[in-house]
Amino acid sequence: MVAIVIDFISRSIQFFYELSASMGIASYGIAIALFTVAVKVVLFPLTRKQYVGMAKMQQIQPELQKIQKKYKNNPEKQQKEMMALYQKAGVSPFASCLPILIQLPILLALFRALQTFFDPVNHPAYVNLDKANFLWIPSLGSPDPIILPILVAVSTFLQQKITMKAGGVDTGGDNPAATTQKVMLYFMPLFIGYISRTFPSGLALYWVIYSILGIGEQLIIKRPRLVKEEASAK
Repeated sequence: MVAIVIDFISRSIQFFYELSASMGIASYGIAIALFTVAVKVVLFPLTRKQYVGMAKMQQIQPELQKIQKKYKNNPEKQQKEMMALYQKAGVSPFASCLPILIQLPILLALFRALQTFFDPVNHPAYVNLDKANFLWIPSLGSPDPIILPILVAVSTFLQQKITMKAGGVDTGGDNPAATTQKVMLYFMPLFIGYISRTFPSGLALYWVIYSILGIGEQLIIKRPRLVKEEASAK
């Protein structure tokens, strides 16, 4: 099953490469960008659910603040009341983690695919290694130790920041949920940026483009409208 998924991703990248070649700009970097856009489109229904959840989170912020103020000296009671409110509203305080969690299976398969896709010896016969370079990157199959990891960390941070802000997620309080969100906001981008130093450049490029698309998506889509559309559909 894993081999089938890896082969599918490899052939998908090759498809988009051939598409870029037909436009006169043959590049595996562009192919990975187009592949990223395609993944974003396919995953949009799941992303939409996340946006609805974040919009609902924003709506219950006044009630959350009342609970935090009322039980500021009783963290255990505060957390219990907040969780009850989350359950009543049908939202999760950890909805902002979804972009990363949804990505994991795709990232793992893409990592495995790129390990051999640009390999000088073991690459698929259809791969054109002469087009393995992109911008400053000598080979999309080899790690970029500096520039891409920085872009990965920055784009991940910005996406998380915008997601949390749009959802009214509290990162400034002393409750456990706020502490967890704060860790996710600051630690996760640094961690992902650091480990991306060992990723094939194509994978790091995918992550940066996906994050940028996610940022643009969140700035454009109006969450309150999605909540109304969901309510009217029920």
